[in-house]
Amino acid sequence: MQETLRPLVAGFVIVVFILFMLITSATDQLTGIFDRKPDFPDFSYYKSHRTLSAEKFPIRTLCLALCPSLWALLTAPSNHGVSLRLDPETKHDRIIAVGDIHGMNSSLSALLTKLSYDPQFDTLIHLGDIVTKGGVKGSLDVLSFMDSNDIMGVRGNNDQAVIEWRAWRDWIQSLPGGRKWLDTIDSEHTPKDDEDDDREEFHLGPDFWIQDTNKDWEEKIPQGWKLFGRHYKVARAMSQEHYNYLRSLPVVIHAVSGHTFFVHAGMLAADPNCRLEHPSQPLSHWPAMRTSNPNMLRSLQEAALLKDIPQNKDPWVLLNMRSVHEDGSISRKKKGTPWPELWNNIMNMCSGVDSDLSDSFSEGQHPLSGTAKEEDMRASQLPCFPSMIVYGHIAARGLDVKRWSVGLDTGCVNKGRLSALILDKGSFLTWEDEEFEQSAYRLDDISEHSPSLQYGDSGQARIVSVEC
Repeated sequence: MQETLRPLVAGFVIVVFILFMLITSATDQLTGIFDRKPDFPDFSYYKSHRTLSAEKFPIRTLCLALCPSLWALLTAPSNHGVSLRLDPETKHDRIIAVGDIHGMNSSLSALLTKLSYDPQFDTLIHLGDIVTKGGVKGSLDVLSFMDSNDIMGVRGNNDQAVIEWRAWRDWIQSLPGGRKWLDTIDSEHTPKDDEDDDREEFHLGPDFWIQDTNKDWEEKIPQGWKLFGRHYKVARAMSQEHYNYLRSLPVVIHAVSGHTFFVHAGMLAADPNCRLEHPSQPLSHWPAMRTSNPNMLRSLQEAALLKDIPQNKDPWVLLNMRSVHEDGSISRKKKGTPWPELWNNIMNMCSGVDSDLSDSFSEGQHPLSGTAKEEDMRASQLPCFPSMIVYGHIAARGLDVKRWSVGLDTGCVNKGRLSALILDKGSFLTWEDEEFEQSAYRLDDISEHSPSLQYGDSGQARIVSVEC
């Protein structure tokens, strides 16, 4: 009897197992069908970086500071005993970098008035986060000013959120029924422009999404996005011209002739996950180029910071970074080592071109290239020139001035101050320009409340601010 039942039981087990597998597979497929999220298009529209030549970094006599031979020619007495000199009082010729505005248009106007800003001669560069926290109306006013005057700048994390919401709205409107749904919910949820976006009644709960007109669209909102928040409201209210302007902003500007980076949150001078002396680190060696021109080597190394350091190729890092953890991970929070400390530590190690090694550049030889030994480098020094970086984003640190970095987010939107860094011809002196440093081209005092700070190799700059 047992021998008769044994094959029947075995067959039964096999059938049950097969049925189980078929049912499980079908269930998984059905679950996949019903739970599948839509394939979202790219809402970010990142523009990686913008490189500014000397012509686009327009201090009109910048080349006089960088080209001593031309300076000597222009200042030498002519046959009539007259020297050619430009009057520093006739033009401002300044670069004005302004910190996080956040839609505080009246504060921006007050700051530019205090600086006697003249768009014909001055170049304004903003450091991102020009919109949102100050309200919709202020954000639109700032956008109108920036767009109509073709102001240069970088995008901030808040600008990025507005870009993504506007791209999302455009996508929804391209779907069948999407425009009608947006028009309906917008008409039902249109608070006053400057009401607090974070009030409890604007946190949409389950009752909103169970409505027939809304539940089919819920899965088309990316996870974590907050409908009717401040970023959404600015995205909804701004014009196509405003949107085009925001999308045109890069995440970083590299002013080659001024050896300066402009970025919203920050950059790294080295990959924290790799030894500083490793050949993959841009500042561990001179670029492999047959040139003895230090300016060319310097420019190539600066470009390599953007190209070769992995974190600097990630837009999220450039828009959000505040600190670096011990394991090398990037954080948008305060815990960890503030990235400006890392930047300055490394830039302080740059020793420039050693005169004993400069003759080898024409032969394509450079430190760490295989033709020069690592021990040829002096202890705690790197074969590089330092670079300046100007940024915003970290309001908790306030005005954060270090040797090779300047942080300008002084919390205007939180009743702090709106601050700007003022650069002129005297800000871009190099250590080779001792005669020029003694010339009449020095940064003029703007007020007794704006003491000068050291900038770049041997230049000076000033911080000017207004109360918000």
